[in-house]
Amino acid sequence: MRTITFLFIIIFLSIVSLVSAQKVTIDGYVFEEHNRGFLNEVNVTILDQNATLIGKTISDLSGHFTYDVDAGKNYVLQFEKKVFKPVIQEVSTAGKKPGEKIFIEKALPRLSGYLLELSLAEKRYSEDIPVDAIYGARVEIYNNTTHKEELVLDSIKSPNVSFTLQQGNHYTFLIRKKGFFTKRLEAHVNIDSCYLCMEGFGTVTPDVLDNLTSSEDNKIGSLLANMEMERIDTNRNIIIDNIYYEYNSFNITTASQKELNKIANVLKLNPSIVMELGSHTDSRGSDEFNQRLSQERAQAAVNYVVSHSNGLIEKGRIKAKGYGESRLINRCSNGVLCSEEEHSKNRRTELRIIGFTKDNYDGKSLLEIIHAEEMAKFISSDESNKEYKIPVTPEKIVTPVQPKLTHEKIVEKIKEQAAPKSVTLLKTAEIRTNTNSKPTNAEVVVNVNPIGIYTGYKIELLKSATPLSNADLKMAAENFSSDINTDKLPGGQISYLIGTLSGWTEAERFLAKVVAKYPSAKIVDYFKGKRIE
Repeated sequence: MRTITFLFIIIFLSIVSLVSAQKVTIDGYVFEEHNRGFLNEVNVTILDQNATLIGKTISDLSGHFTYDVDAGKNYVLQFEKKVFKPVIQEVSTAGKKPGEKIFIEKALPRLSGYLLELSLAEKRYSEDIPVDAIYGARVEIYNNTTHKEELVLDSIKSPNVSFTLQQGNHYTFLIRKKGFFTKRLEAHVNIDSCYLCMEGFGTVTPDVLDNLTSSEDNKIGSLLANMEMERIDTNRNIIIDNIYYEYNSFNITTASQKELNKIANVLKLNPSIVMELGSHTDSRGSDEFNQRLSQERAQAAVNYVVSHSNGLIEKGRIKAKGYGESRLINRCSNGVLCSEEEHSKNRRTELRIIGFTKDNYDGKSLLEIIHAEEMAKFISSDESNKEYKIPVTPEKIVTPVQPKLTHEKIVEKIKEQAAPKSVTLLKTAEIRTNTNSKPTNAEVVVNVNPIGIYTGYKIELLKSATPLSNADLKMAAENFSSDINTDKLPGGQISYLIGTLSGWTEAERFLAKVVAKYPSAKIVDYFKGKRIE
């Protein structure tokens, strides 16, 4: 038996050796155009002259790849790598003997755009205090032009991030790290009349080793950006410059709105922090007048921030505090002769973190945040009223605690639900169109409609491969006093949805009531009819 096995192995190896001896090896290297370095993970596809797939391979860290093909034939090699232009090369093994090699080198041109090298470090408050690089940050990049996520790194192992900004795109970067303020960055690359606009990146400079190339009309190159992240510190006041009010008034000037919008962005990007906005005056005027004026000014600023947040900032997360002239930062107290410049240093607006509502590292993805913002803008625009109406919802919904049911109570409840009721169920084709016609008190009208172009949150009761019965639909409509929407999902399942909910908090409250009867229920986000999951 051992002899037979040994012979079989010898025969097998001989066949393999014979087949290998009939092959010609394509031995190649792939590098970036203009000799900018070898490229790894380049996908190499080998086709014959009839465009039939022969095989695939991939380049290693040194840009090297090999593949064995038949002698005496013609082939086409396709080279593909993200952010590079795909290229092809014809290769012929005609005249080559089995066992020989064909050596090729292929350059890949980079797509128009910029390779951004981003370095993260803690914000430096003094040249004398060293700062550390930031590791373990969560980095997300969203393409607003294509409406797709480009990059999601949950915890980077180094303080550096590399990403190629392609021409004609608007990108949003979101960088989060526990204990630090979230950073949101915007990059416009030859879009919206902006050739290369980098907002929030700090100092951005061309790489001296890989500068913008004139041969490509400055459309290809590398950029270096050092981005500082600020620690969340409850012991430090943040002075906000350029907050102006009308003389002896609390009316906010137009010039101040840009700075107040920045405050709103900080609160939206850091959903757990609670801030105090403090207003200070100089010592001129009576103490009572300055105290009242500073409180009115602080409150006016807070009102502006909340009212211009599209409902994304709760009122309780920023509080107004007027300090009057009680916290002067120089010698200019009552009766002291000071210059206007000295007095102006005391007229300031300060932010201070005074608490947290939850872990600052919020769980929503950048994709969810952007869709929520788009939905909020859509809801606040005039266009939204043309498609749907937002229901008036009480500020607080209190769900009563359900007492435990005894066996007798359960039997009684089942009998009660089984009792016939006077209910009319209308099919989609029978939905009421006469707004003046109202159902009688004994009649419950159930509307079952496709999701359409809805924007907002829905509660998904369940998914089913087969349509629900009229009785099931009737029960759901009765339980939650809501119309029912359907959404046909990939794979043929039907999603049954209820509710018209404009905010996540409202949706969570509604879900708390629904799961008691539908344990698998969940919140689903829709934007113009598109299901976001």
